[in-house]
Amino acid sequence: MNKEMYHHIHQIEQNHWWYIARRKIIFDWVLKELAYYTAPKILDIGCGTGYNLKYLQANNYTNVTGLDFSPDALHFCRSRHLPELLLGDGTLPPFQQESFDVIMALDLIEHLADDVAALRELTRLLKPKGALIIFTPAFNFLWGLQDEVSHHYRRYTAPELEQKLGAAGLNIKKLTYANTFLFAPIWAGRLLLRLRGNSIQGTSENDLHPGWSNNLLQAIFAAEKPLLRRFSFPFGVSLLCVANKPLN
Repeated sequence: MNKEMYHHIHQIEQNHWWYIARRKIIFDWVLKELAYYTAPKILDIGCGTGYNLKYLQANNYTNVTGLDFSPDALHFCRSRHLPELLLGDGTLPPFQQESFDVIMALDLIEHLADDVAALRELTRLLKPKGALIIFTPAFNFLWGLQDEVSHHYRRYTAPELEQKLGAAGLNIKKLTYANTFLFAPIWAGRLLLRLRGNSIQGTSENDLHPGWSNNLLQAIFAAEKPLLRRFSFPFGVSLLCVANKPLN
């Protein structure tokens, strides 16, 4: 991503509807996986500006490491006084085999040219029975301005992600689409943006909603959290996956 995108994310991620609801849904699963361990070692790969690492610390998980390929991202992480930070490539992470109990790859793999190689590396880093939690954009027909400014290579379907995780040697525990309730308006909005040549006032699509709608959009998106505990959605703007490394 461009430097201005990291600055933009750092400014909005605490209060923006998408980031708030996304955290509620993702960490409902992350904290469930972490509960299996007494002192889990956690890696946030592609940690960005570090808000998720700070969130883990606030929940009393201190053995956390953040890795990102961008010095700009790590600058914002350091501003949050996060201790374990490394500059590195997600495709070649500089860690020993079986170093982590839980790895978070949140909106990461779509940024990597060789996502399969990266998934194999993440499998290598996991301890047996360890968990990989992925959140990533779904459906190439939803490609839009946000993908362009974020320098994405692709968006995923559930079967594609399932196949790639299987090729990396992981067993899927949960695979579902998410951000389903807002799918139609987001799709319509991106079609409209294409007709306008993806030209907007502002840094990204995150600037487009009116301020009064922030709490409403957050509530709609976050309402999926209890349903996703029991069901898997057949479509959505994003994909959520929890996958485990087998014992052998």
